[in-house]
Amino acid sequence: MVDELNMEKFQKLLWSFAQHRTLTVAARIGILERLANCEATPLELSDELNLEAMPTEKIVRALYAMGILVANGATYRVNDSLKEMFGSGPASFLPFMEHSHDMYDRWGENLESWVKGGVWTTKKRDSAGIERFGAAMRAMASQIATQVVGALDLTGVKKMLDVGGGTGTYAEIFCRASQQLLAVVLDTAQVATIGRKRLASTSLEGRVEFLGGDYMEYNYGSGFDLVLLANVLHQEHGERAARLIKKSADALAPGGRVAVVEFAIDDLKRERLLGTLFAINMRSFGDTHCEPEITSWMKAAFLTDITRIDLDQTRWIIVGKKI
Repeated sequence: MVDELNMEKFQKLLWSFAQHRTLTVAARIGILERLANCEATPLELSDELNLEAMPTEKIVRALYAMGILVANGATYRVNDSLKEMFGSGPASFLPFMEHSHDMYDRWGENLESWVKGGVWTTKKRDSAGIERFGAAMRAMASQIATQVVGALDLTGVKKMLDVGGGTGTYAEIFCRASQQLLAVVLDTAQVATIGRKRLASTSLEGRVEFLGGDYMEYNYGSGFDLVLLANVLHQEHGERAARLIKKSADALAPGGRVAVVEFAIDDLKRERLLGTLFAINMRSFGDTHCEPEITSWMKAAFLTDITRIDLDQTRWIIVGKKI
């Protein structure tokens, strides 16, 4: 059940957009990365980053109130538990925050028009845009994929297909977790090219293969021990999502599994906040699908032993097995 909404919670809800904007702008202008590396006063930050002093101090105080920063007298630093997320290393969440900032700009421009019958307009991504989007998705996927690998039994899994797998973040993490595993990643031709370049000359170059094509039309082949649909079904409505699961099931070897990683949502699609908001983000072309829907599509594809694994309160894995 949704918690009772008192006035304090309601005010926080109304101001949540201001929190989001403050956080993402602090990431874009370098405040968070700087304070993840070394503590500083607001004045030191404004001098180093060529920012105005008063706005910088107000933003720093707000980040402290959010729990993002901790204080030591007049100096501030990023909370220790968040340092990797806001640093410049491989676990950095900064590219996704850039994507989040742009995404909510589009919400502001389109949501009211869309609900009144207008079209939610988006610009087609150029190569640079695809690179930025890929970096954002890698930032998010690297966090979730580690959880997925820990939750799935990879014993006997030697060949996997990652449908809509982007530039190969899930495949990379799966292959590093299991040295016997070979992965095939299917995404658009442009994305596949970026994925090949990203893993070229690494230890995974011969273990992760990239295929470019439309996942609704492409022939998946056969003999896979695992077909992964991670954050793919929400891009489609029911009929197309069911087709994806059927194509995935047909590509399995006997005993193989289809694993769907998705946002969690209750059966009535109204009690899990992130799931309901993400359904809006999928606009008219996709949705957040509930467990009975996904289970029914798996049964129609002749998958059995269907189970659900909760990663946390916001995401789950639903797994079906081919006899």
